Amino acid sequence: MSLLGEAAPDFDDPLGLLAACHGRMRSFCDLLERLPAWIAQHGIDTEAVAGAQRVLRYFDVAAPLHHADEEQDLFPLLAAQPDAATLIERLLAEHAHLERNWDRLAAELRPLVAADAAAGPGLQAAIDAFCSAYRAHIALEDTQLLPLAHARLQAGQLRAMGRHMAQRRQPAATDPA
Repeated sequence: MSLLGEAAPDFDDPLGLLAACHGRMRSFCDLLERLPAWIAQHGIDTEAVAGAQRVLRYFDVAAPLHHADEEQDLFPLLAAQPDAATLIERLLAEHAHLERNWDRLAAELRPLVAADAAAGPGLQAAIDAFCSAYRAHIALEDTQLLPLAHARLQAGQLRAMGRHMAQRRQPAATDPA
């Protein structure tokens, strides 16, 4: 036990890191679900803008990396497992659906961040569709995918996956020319 609590997972624990990302996704869905009521009461104030900015930053940057971690590393590692193929196929389809939902929601949030528009009539529906689908997807990964990965993947596979995840987050080298 530690006074400061448990350390957050890092790339040495790639499955723990994916699970922690799921927790952040749930937190951002909580924030999104509070946003329309906040705007109704306070208007598009600095807190509404800051909340929308945080959500945009996370789902524009971190969520695609999370999906890449799964699609480029975790799913291929599990694909050889006979009981994983159907699950992986379903999760890949859900990723595409989540990305389309994100595009619709982001289109509603960007004008709020620019503070040049009122909340559109589609904001609530976009939030509901996005958060509902994301919560169901995360639940499936937490209850089926991650336990399967914990049971089937070897230490060397997990180390390689963690290295790939870290590399994916390194700034891209720029060409000086």
